[in-house]
Amino acid sequence: MLKSSVQSLKRQVLLAVMIILPLVFLTVFPISPRPFRELEIITRLYQAEALNNHAKAATHLRLLMEFYPERAEWWERLAFHELKAGNLTQAAADFQRAWELDAISEKGLFALIETLFQLGDTNRAVDYGLILLEKDNLSPDYFSGLMEVFQKANRWDLASQTAQRWAASQPQNPEAVWMAAVFLSYQNPEEAIRRLTPLSAGRGSLARQAARLLGALETAQENPDPAYQRVVIGQRLGELEYWEIAEQAFLEAVDLFPDYAEGWALLAEARQNLGKDGYPVLRRAFELNPVSDIVQTALALYWRRQDQPMVALSYLRALAEKYPDQGRWQVEIGAALAQSGDLVEALHAYRRAVEIEPGNADLWRALAVFSALNGFDPQAYTLPAAQRALDLDGGNPASLDTAGFVYLQLGEWKEAEQFLQQALKVDESYAPALLHLGQVYLEMGRTSQAFQPLKKAAKSRDEVIALTAQRLLQRYFPDEAIQP
Repeated sequence: MLKSSVQSLKRQVLLAVMIILPLVFLTVFPISPRPFRELEIITRLYQAEALNNHAKAATHLRLLMEFYPERAEWWERLAFHELKAGNLTQAAADFQRAWELDAISEKGLFALIETLFQLGDTNRAVDYGLILLEKDNLSPDYFSGLMEVFQKANRWDLASQTAQRWAASQPQNPEAVWMAAVFLSYQNPEEAIRRLTPLSAGRGSLARQAARLLGALETAQENPDPAYQRVVIGQRLGELEYWEIAEQAFLEAVDLFPDYAEGWALLAEARQNLGKDGYPVLRRAFELNPVSDIVQTALALYWRRQDQPMVALSYLRALAEKYPDQGRWQVEIGAALAQSGDLVEALHAYRRAVEIEPGNADLWRALAVFSALNGFDPQAYTLPAAQRALDLDGGNPASLDTAGFVYLQLGEWKEAEQFLQQALKVDESYAPALLHLGQVYLEMGRTSQAFQPLKKAAKSRDEVIALTAQRLLQRYFPDEAIQP
């Protein structure tokens, strides 16, 4: 009953708005007498806008502009209606007309850039992007979007320039400083180190990322070879999910040293993570140095992605034999065996990993997650492995998240929630914990509480986490879901 009354009230308010807005328009434009046709257009325009019918609003506004050709600022208003109605070509034309008349806002200019890019007119999108970038006192709200446009257009010089302008305009903004350092990392490591050093001393996810990149930069600086430096830095950028920038670092490495097999192998890895075909450059890496550890690792990853785990195992077993004191190869073997369907042998491989390196929390976390996902005895394998990871590295959000994920898989919602909330206290932007907490809330029937953590997880740079969160948002919150 209450819902019905509220809906009725909304309809009455909307009807009043439809009636009153044209009268307000008449007070703004006191021209009398006003032709009936003009007044009819004004009424229909405001009705369409009140109902968010953008196609009709665009039609009526275009008719009204015939009466007011001097209202140049209406071109942008018209363009936004066309854009929201899905008429991209017309929207681009209207935005450009507003620009030609010097009647476009920063918001309108950025919308023109994005629209041109969607239409495949990359060159014009970049041209207008440069116009926006060169505006004095540009709002910081547009730097991140401009960087993305320039990256997609393969204009890394402009993407880096945008990041540097952002940091210059907001030197106290950690995200701006971080992005400026990321773009500088493989071309000007000294300057990147200078920017990252104070940032790494802070708290939270960004500080942790800054510390990791800083470590790679300092390691790279120990070797004067610029190709080697770019490979080391590119590897770390990839680990941090900045594969687009890692690809540029690897490209510069192989350009400096064309026979650098490891550079080609890592370039292949970057391209595969970006959804590109990495096999041609991977073959080149193999031809240059078939026994390289990095090349063999890249080949194993490639064949696993091609759903050929048995081929991958030949490379992984050779690496495990070469490095018997490194448990990570057993984890990779276990993952390949699981992919092939041999879960029992996979479990043996995960257990060998922690036997080889009992003090390595990463390996215990891997065992816990594998066991939980595949239904092995929780008392014998899953829970002890999760607890051991906590004992070794309990301050790491990854260990807390692993415990939360394990309890999520076991259906112990309260315990899962506690560990996941602890993980987010350590790092409020830790994407796996955000996703898993959202899933816990959904399982507990606390659906409304799931929205915020899922919304944050959907923005993760980790594609798997982001897509999973987006699908859950689309399913449970279809009117508010973030589109991929």
